[in-house]
Amino acid sequence: MQSFSKYFIIGLIIAIIALVWIYLKSIIIYIAIAVIISLIGQPFLKLYSKIKIKNFVLPKTIVAIFSLASIAGIFMLLVSMFIPLIVEEARIISQINPNEVVTVFKEPLKNLEYDLQKFQINYGHGESIEKFLATELTSILGFQEISNIASQIFSFTTSMIGGTFAVLFMAFFFIKDEHLIYRIFLLLTPPKHIEPVKEILRDTKRLLTRYFIGILLDMLFVATLTAIGLSIIGIKNALLIGMFAGLINIIPYIGPLFGIAFGLLIGVTSNLEMEFYSQLLPLLGKICITFLVVQLLDAFFFQPLVISNIVKAHPLEIFIVILTAGTLAGIGGMIVAVPVYTILRIIAKEFLSNFKIVQQLTAELDEEHSKK
Repeated sequence: MQSFSKYFIIGLIIAIIALVWIYLKSIIIYIAIAVIISLIGQPFLKLYSKIKIKNFVLPKTIVAIFSLASIAGIFMLLVSMFIPLIVEEARIISQINPNEVVTVFKEPLKNLEYDLQKFQINYGHGESIEKFLATELTSILGFQEISNIASQIFSFTTSMIGGTFAVLFMAFFFIKDEHLIYRIFLLLTPPKHIEPVKEILRDTKRLLTRYFIGILLDMLFVATLTAIGLSIIGIKNALLIGMFAGLINIIPYIGPLFGIAFGLLIGVTSNLEMEFYSQLLPLLGKICITFLVVQLLDAFFFQPLVISNIVKAHPLEIFIVILTAGTLAGIGGMIVAVPVYTILRIIAKEFLSNFKIVQQLTAELDEEHSKK
């Protein structure tokens, strides 16, 4: 009977969490983003807290405002650089005639048409492959609608102002009172579990702060190297491609593929006047090589430092976790996989340390803890 009551309570808690997520999903996401911002703001908080003018020390409120303003300022600087580039590229693409794109690929398309006929592969309704692809480009890619999409993005951004205010408001208090979340969790914790929960919260804050700052540095690393590399080989809008590559790199493994696809798209649409085999194809090859070099540097140099070393987990372990999360929850799951897994390992270290598999998975966490 006691066992039944235990499982009933666990099931009830899971059901309550599910209902809260269903009905308060937006608020939970806002809180999560605010917490992440507060973690990223910790270095600014420590920096501004050290400022002294004779015997005068900045009040916590001012320190929190400066920290939040620094984060917001960096974000606005990036947005102010990124948005105009997107709008300009959208304008250029919206003016492209799909027939021009097909003309650029006229020679390779003839070879493709010959191969399709050779293997008796049917397409379209008997028209030439050039006309078929021109029609498909118009309907699928919707070149003429890109300006409208850009307008919709701006409308969406405007509608997000309320959510942004809510996030910044909560982030301010999380930064000002860095122990606020800590105290909330302790209030909800049974007395006999107070000490383990304290340890979990301390370890979680330390590792996640390092992780999110590391991810931002990794994004900057990829964006900078990509932009520089593409500028060297003479690619137009290298900064736009680099910033997009750095931003999308937050999605493990799949992000770089989106980045290179975007780079190739900009490479083609910005150089339609080039002859395909002698000019455009070598240019696209250079773009691919640039992305490959940057991703190799990121994978073998920066990523191990940012993810594996910071969260104290083996690279293969991280890969399996991300792959599993992607299978279960798609791209969103891949993005949150590492921080969620980090929290679960910390919890397991405190409450399930008797199991050998847990001891093995959290061994490096214990080493980190012993060094403190």
